Parts: sequence; C-alpha cells; structure tokens
Amino acid sequence: MNRYHTLVSSSLGNWSISDDGESVVGLDYWPDPSRCDGGSPLGEEARSQVLAYLKDAHFQFDLPLLPAGTAFQRNVWQLMVEISVGHTRSYGDVAKELGSAARAVGGACRANPIPLFIPCHRIIAKQGLGGFSGQTKGMTLTLKEQLLRHEGAL
Repeated sequence: MNRYHTLVSSSLGNWSISDDGESVVGLDYWPDPSRCDGGSPLGEEARSQVLAYLKDAHFQFDLPLLPAGTAFQRNVWQLMVEISVGHTRSYGDVAKELGSAARAVGGACRANPIPLFIPCHRIIAKQGLGGFSGQTKGMTLTLKEQLLRHEGAL
C-alpha cells in the first residue's frame, strides 16, 4: 500500500497529512519535513481543507478518513466528531456516556491518528485542558489551546 505525506505550512506550524490515495490515515503536528513527498491529490485536497479551517473555524472537513484503532477507540473518536466547533466535553463526561473510565477515553484521544480531522482537542479535563497527543505540557498543550481559541471554545 502506498503512503503519501503532504506538508501543510500554517501559522500554527508545519503539519504532515498521510494518506493512502483513497483515505486520510494520519496527521502529524511535528513532522520530519524530509518525509513529506509532495503528497497525492487527496493529500492536496486535505491540505486545502486544513488551510480553509485555519481561516474559518466553522469550515466543515469533507474527507474520507480511515483511522486505525480498536472498536472502543473508534467509539470515542465518533463522539469527538460530534462535538460542535466552539464546544468541549470532559474526559469524564465522554467516559460516562460510553460506560467507561476517563483514563480510557484519554488513551483513545492519545491514540487518535488523525487529530484535527477527529478533533480530540475538544476533549478536556474537568479542571484545565488535560493532555494533547500524549503530552501534558509544552508545545502540544500550547497547540491544543490555540486550536480551542481559534474555535472560540476558550
């Protein structure tokens, strides 16, 4: 299976979108630029949509997504997609809805291979932002805050 990597240069940094020619399969917020190969037509469309979102937080992504994950992770990710722009939900609230634990929801957030398209940044802790992409401080948390501010959730 071919994998394409399209570089997105934005005001929030350089990101890499991975696709297999038919579906978006990954997004990396801090890519190795040497791995970006110019992408595919789908990657270019995804890049265009990311840039449109960065101009208007209410832009609706319309891309074929194929995130690899467990059934539980996919259930959490589906709930993330249903959170409207400008809103957030807590790890605990999502866990309660799924009959699970907040840590398990956090694990599903951390495992999300397509952040932004599956908006894990909209899941926060009861007290504060929580983590983002497996980190609880530094650049990743700053990016989560920037995305939530962009969407009007903070």
